[in-house]
Amino acid sequence: MQKRKRNHWVSQSYLRSFAADPDRREKIWRFSKVEGEPELKPIEKVAVKFYLYAPRNESGVRDYSFEEKLSELENWFGHELWSQLCQEMVDLQFQPLRRMVSLLVAVMYLRNPLQYDQWKAMHRQIADFIAASPEIPTSVEYKGRSYKIDPDSWPAYRDASEDDLKRSWLREVGNAACIAALIEKMRWAVVFSEEPLFVTSDNPISVLHPSLRFQGFNNPETSVLFPLSPTRYLHLDNRHSEPDGHYYPLKQPAANVNLLLWRSANEYMFAHRDPDAICAELVAEGERAGYM
Repeated sequence: MQKRKRNHWVSQSYLRSFAADPDRREKIWRFSKVEGEPELKPIEKVAVKFYLYAPRNESGVRDYSFEEKLSELENWFGHELWSQLCQEMVDLQFQPLRRMVSLLVAVMYLRNPLQYDQWKAMHRQIADFIAASPEIPTSVEYKGRSYKIDPDSWPAYRDASEDDLKRSWLREVGNAACIAALIEKMRWAVVFSEEPLFVTSDNPISVLHPSLRFQGFNNPETSVLFPLSPTRYLHLDNRHSEPDGHYYPLKQPAANVNLLLWRSANEYMFAHRDPDAICAELVAEGERAGYM
């Protein structure tokens, strides 16, 4: 029951690649960007919430089916292809690998509680907008998407419970194949370091845009960073005039990449080495670049 109660939004099998104890792979460094000191934590106790993917159904019984589907998907982190991607020079245009990683990235992006918070905020905005209208509209537009409204269902939508909202959010996460298809079509590259330098976070999929706002995965200026291991990260973008599926040695200080990864975190950096050393590198690079 404890296992079913504790739902990890960042897979433990993924985080073990960043373990601080590489022999046992049970602990990881965690550091908040809000408060507190670095902590060496058991991996099973980070990026976890009670019943995140187990809402109650209409009968009041917990539904664990989505958590079970995620567990099946996470088995791919133990696949030989994933291990090779994290350590070797594999063919990034190999379709089975590309599809596997695209779905992992899409689901990891959507299953994050940050996305659930945004889902609830969108529901509240739509509900408040409709409530302020003189009559119930048949559709509303939100961030470029049109949503149909059935007037008869308005009371249920307006009064949706936490479990109702969670079920609707999980249906959206279950449609991750749509985003995975966009990710698969992006330009892929892996940046690698001879030394283990890269961190990850409680929001490992960093979607970047010059506007500092999410503009969609298919926007020409969108790029995505996904740390695979302490020695390499996956870089995705839509610069299709550049070669696809290439490997590039790290030519900039790792601090620049780690700062972007930590900035995208909900709160926590996760690392295989002491965050004090990582932060010292961030400060040193900031001073060298003239930002401090």
